[in-house]
Amino acid sequence: MDTVQDEAVHIEDRSDEEHEMLDRVAKKNLAQEMLSQLKFCVFDLETTGGSHQDDNIIEIGLVRVENLKITEKKKFLIRPDKKIPDFIQKLTSIHPQDLKNAPKIEEVIDEILDFMEDSILVAHNTAFDIPFFNSVLTRLSRPPMTNKSICTNMMTKYLIPNLMNSNLSYMSKILGIKHKKAHRALDDAMATAELLLSYLNIFIDKNINKVNHLYYPRNRYELDRIHLKSKTATIKQLEERLEALKSPFLVTVKGHDGVILFALPSNNSEEDKRFIIKKIKTLDWEITTIRIFGPFIECLIHFNSFFMKLDVKMRNDIIKFLWKTHLPDLRPKNRSEEEMDALSSSNFKNQIGDFLIVNHLVPEQYLVYPIESLHKDAGLIFRYPGHQKKLLQFISSRSSRPQSNKLKKVKFHFQIKDFIDTYLLNCKEKGGQFFIFDKALPLKNTTEFLRKFDEYLSAHPNQYNFPKEYVR
Repeated sequence: MDTVQDEAVHIEDRSDEEHEMLDRVAKKNLAQEMLSQLKFCVFDLETTGGSHQDDNIIEIGLVRVENLKITEKKKFLIRPDKKIPDFIQKLTSIHPQDLKNAPKIEEVIDEILDFMEDSILVAHNTAFDIPFFNSVLTRLSRPPMTNKSICTNMMTKYLIPNLMNSNLSYMSKILGIKHKKAHRALDDAMATAELLLSYLNIFIDKNINKVNHLYYPRNRYELDRIHLKSKTATIKQLEERLEALKSPFLVTVKGHDGVILFALPSNNSEEDKRFIIKKIKTLDWEITTIRIFGPFIECLIHFNSFFMKLDVKMRNDIIKFLWKTHLPDLRPKNRSEEEMDALSSSNFKNQIGDFLIVNHLVPEQYLVYPIESLHKDAGLIFRYPGHQKKLLQFISSRSSRPQSNKLKKVKFHFQIKDFIDTYLLNCKEKGGQFFIFDKALPLKNTTEFLRKFDEYLSAHPNQYNFPKEYVR
């Protein structure tokens, strides 16, 4: 009895910080226990084509995942009833002679179904693999599979917004997953299984509490943001979240009824983080959202819409802080809103240029904005060199719009406009952060433009390490 009482006293004596830590550990353990109980069968098909009615399976790879580990794998080469098209042979490196002594699908279907059992079926494109497999079962007079299923491709798009390429080879590359032979069933299934495990660990890290969230993770577990509620998150936890960040970010704080109480774009400095916590401590907040970006300028662009919703005193405090921390040697011009509106945007363009390009948060992706229309919806996310033509078309299109007054003007709050204009000019003088250019360069000399852009990319590689490092 004394031991129990002593333990109770010991628990009561724990600090709030210790209780918070124990609570976080308990939530993570519950999430891990929940997902550990699930059984998955990851599979991939190689086929003679895309027709469910006419084409055959030529290879199937199967990987069992239990207790958050890969526990078993199998593969079957399967002799089809029709000729393998040349382009399929080239894509998969599976040739007729490789299947000469392989079994027919009906000879191994029972072994395949036994492996799948009642597991959750996983593929990187379930919209193809599961209907195709069920069509084969139908042809064999077997009932279709009714297992629950997860598509890692769709899950990828939910977890990583603005991702332009979610194919398995690219995801393996950016997450460090071994994937030697694309379009070979077992290699693809193994890479998909590793991708699934990466995502399951992320769900655990983000304290998943319902299995259904695996199937519908939209607006819950995005890797570039997190929503913290005052009912469940403490100031200490906010500090820890901010401390763990490795890239520029935007923090927004909402009060009752969604009212914006505070917002700050940050280049991830310790001074920024101290200022954020200091302000939040004074607010009766409900939800704090932290979203990471690649370049700081993108934080500023997204920040504008929040800034205009803040009260005057908070705006002034934030603007004063931004000038002090980002442009300490410069001072705001203190122009009125009328004076800022009267200034010609073309004068500013003449000083800096027509477009800027920066690294996107996602590897191998970039952002281009017209200087005259710095709005989150006015830019273009593109890959390079794959989207070279798309980039040039965007520049050409946006270059012709000012003449026809079709380029969407962005209403920046005059205090923010003053800061951003000065910030961009200052960055251009120092060099390095942006690739800034006049429209005449790509329009008149595409080769020289691309050469200079290549030089910029070589000197300024993406350093954000996303999505390996994400908002936790």
